[in-house]
Amino acid sequence: MPAPVPSMPKSPSRGFTLVELIVVIVVAGALGALLVNFMGTQLTKSGTPLTTARDAARAEATMEAVVAFYTQRMNNSTIGTLDDVVTAYPNNATFSATRNNNFNGDGVDALTVTVNENGVVLTTVLTQERTNTADNATTF
Repeated sequence: MPAPVPSMPKSPSRGFTLVELIVVIVVAGALGALLVNFMGTQLTKSGTPLTTARDAARAEATMEAVVAFYTQRMNNSTIGTLDDVVTAYPNNATFSATRNNNFNGDGVDALTVTVNENGVVLTTVLTQERTNTADNATTF
């Protein structure tokens, strides 16, 4: 007859019961739902500041190009500078230029330039103040 197998002493259970696991999953799901409810709009709109910064950079780059073109033309010629700007930068969805032959009521020829890049709007006024070569050159 075989020798009896010694019985092992019973040790306390080291795992979780199925009920405990289900409770943890339900609580985690409820907390996750609350987190999504409170943070949902922040998560979906987190790219908005980046988009605004990108649009501002594009608007500034366009405006800088226009002003640089204007300055270069103004320093090399005393007439037709504003016409050159209008010709070089035609009105479109991003750029618009409005001519005013009597700016501020003093007869100065001016061009109001507006750059609109997805709601980021920059505006400047360019004038034809330099009317002869003796006038000082413009520097920016």
